[in-house]
Amino acid sequence: MNGSCLCGAVRYEVSAPLVYAGYCHCTQCRKFSGSALSAFGGVNRPAFSIIEGADLLGSYDKTVATRMRFCTRCGSSMFTEKLLNNMIHLRLGTLDTDPSVWLQFHVHVASTPPWSSICDGLPCVDGDPTDQQANDYRDQARALNAAGRHV
Repeated sequence: MNGSCLCGAVRYEVSAPLVYAGYCHCTQCRKFSGSALSAFGGVNRPAFSIIEGADLLGSYDKTVATRMRFCTRCGSSMFTEKLLNNMIHLRLGTLDTDPSVWLQFHVHVASTPPWSSICDGLPCVDGDPTDQQANDYRDQARALNAAGRHV
């Protein structure tokens, strides 16, 4: 998979399938994406690389565990570094190719604004998924990737 920002100055590639993919409705992701939710996909950090424009990446440390990255030229929200678990959460809207797995769940649905609705039938979690839910989503994504299927 590969992706880029709006102006094309920052480009990245991912050398492994997504570990999971979902929609986040938390206030911070809404503000970072500028929309009602953020579609994201998790990938192990070693499988992610910036291939162009690394010097144009700005950052905002939301917490000690989360660094948000964006293009300083066009402002595109690109990805989030999950520093404690060595993961990258790609903003799926920045992909130039299809994701390796379709979206599987919604998180932080308690923060969904009243003017937005969830009507796709995917599992919903009020906050972060439990460890068991996260493992289930990872297992589902692995099985779908192994079968060559997205959904």
